[in-house]
Amino acid sequence: MAEQDFSGKVAIVTGASRGIGRVIALGLAKRGATVVGTARKMDDSPGAGGTLRETFDMIAAAGGKGLPIAGSITEPEPVKALVEQVVNEYGRIDMLVNNAGFHPGVSITEMSNEAWYNMIAVNITAVFLMTRDVIPTMKQQKSGNIMGVSSGAGIARPRADNTGYAATKGAMDRMFHNLAGELLEHNIAVNTWQPGILATDMNAGRQPGEPVDIVEPSAIWLLAQTAESFTDNNVRREDFGKLWGDV
Repeated sequence: MAEQDFSGKVAIVTGASRGIGRVIALGLAKRGATVVGTARKMDDSPGAGGTLRETFDMIAAAGGKGLPIAGSITEPEPVKALVEQVVNEYGRIDMLVNNAGFHPGVSITEMSNEAWYNMIAVNITAVFLMTRDVIPTMKQQKSGNIMGVSSGAGIARPRADNTGYAATKGAMDRMFHNLAGELLEHNIAVNTWQPGILATDMNAGRQPGEPVDIVEPSAIWLLAQTAESFTDNNVRREDFGKLWGDV
């Protein structure tokens, strides 16, 4: 894959404290992007994979540029403030990676009301709020790239602990399919991407997964695309270089 150059570009990555979000944030920063990363807290994490501060310490140590912003992305006002801060600080937003996700890992009959509402808030509402609020800036620029981290859960072999999660990812897939058509004339690429089963906190204790770093080439390629070159796709990371990407 030809090395991508994101110099002068600004990217927002949600769920950047660990796992897929950290890999993408580091990959973008390594290629010159200014990365804004979000997580609920700066120095605390419910998982074992790290914190938001650690991610941005790694970016700084590698000579990259970035800004960590801790807080909620499931409520309108914090999201509006976050986007305004990014625009005021950097003057543009070129990429949005909707990566933050929540998977209760239980069957629909065992899922509590709290878990359901939290899953809807993180997997759908946050995606809606973040996407809605970056679009005006991207329209003004006449360019942008919005990516949703999806899952094969909605189309793979049914599994009891995937029912609710599959519903949220399917909803995002359909949202982005329609949004891609809506934003085509503004040169804003919109795609969903299935990273596959990885060794992340979300999959801990459920099933073995591949190393999370394996996702970098396909995610970075996807974020370099324009609406003219690649949009309105729901792609699997495993097919990168075979059915899509540098084929």
